[in-house]
Amino acid sequence: MKKSSGINGFGRFGLHLLKYWLDRNNEANFTIEYINDDSLSIYQAYEIIVKDEYVIFNKYKIKINGGELIFLEPDGGIHTIQYSNESKNEIPWLGKPDLFFECSGKNSAKSDCNEFLQGNTKTVIISATSWDPDITLVYGFNHEEYKSSHKVISYGSCTVNAYLPLANYLHSKYGVEDSDVNVIHNIQKYRLEENNTLIRKFCTLEKSATNMLSFVNDENFVVNYTVVPYTGVSMIDFRFRLKNKVTIKSLLSDLEHEFSEGSLKNIYSLSEVDIGPEVYNCTTYSTVFIKENVKIVNGNLYLPGYFDNENSVNRYFDLTQHIIRS
Repeated sequence: MKKSSGINGFGRFGLHLLKYWLDRNNEANFTIEYINDDSLSIYQAYEIIVKDEYVIFNKYKIKINGGELIFLEPDGGIHTIQYSNESKNEIPWLGKPDLFFECSGKNSAKSDCNEFLQGNTKTVIISATSWDPDITLVYGFNHEEYKSSHKVISYGSCTVNAYLPLANYLHSKYGVEDSDVNVIHNIQKYRLEENNTLIRKFCTLEKSATNMLSFVNDENFVVNYTVVPYTGVSMIDFRFRLKNKVTIKSLLSDLEHEFSEGSLKNIYSLSEVDIGPEVYNCTTYSTVFIKENVKIVNGNLYLPGYFDNENSVNRYFDLTQHIIRS
């Protein structure tokens, strides 16, 4: 039997999660049966689903039936999702699904999520960094630490999922002395008019990485995070100073093997040439690195990559699958 779930918050993350699940519902071990958003009506949600420029649902015929969103697949499959437009305390399906997906960005503290743990709902997974969950689980890094006693779980963030598994692998293979991350991050389309310049911001990776990795700290790890007035796929460039010497040929061979057969399989990918970011819209990978741009200079490994930060639902999906299997 598949577990049931409900999404609270139908912003960019919730929209991507719905599409990612619909496209994989046959292999998924959970269903999405409920969506709530405290600001969007069902008609506004429908308009977003059918008109979004990046998250394309054209495979499906979509209808509204009362308070339900109906998704019809080409093979005749039907998915019915109950939609509500209520505040968090008035969600009509509280306690009904097995899993509660907190995707609103408004309830990242454990105390905010405890009230969702009622009735059938035994697990809350937060689609954002939380500083006090039962545990933060990053798929490909520490997801196997999950226990049934973990009720409120954070999946980290888009940058946390992009950095931690790879950094951990590189440290185990070559040793990492210090590291920095440069992020050129997109912005939601509706915010373009209010933000038409570069903005330097704090990135949760800066604190999460030092909390979760033993080999980085405030003295040897820096994150430069810049939001730009642009709505497409984002860029993320890593630098690692390695303890052990390695040639670029050997390193690329190691990465190709690890990405295709090792612990990082289906998490990262290498592309041969740089043809720009937009081809990686809705990519299934946490980061796609550009092989021709990877360099080692004076013991420093430079890994430029693209990541669709909005579609970091890929690792959220994987983490949910693992939690249910466990």
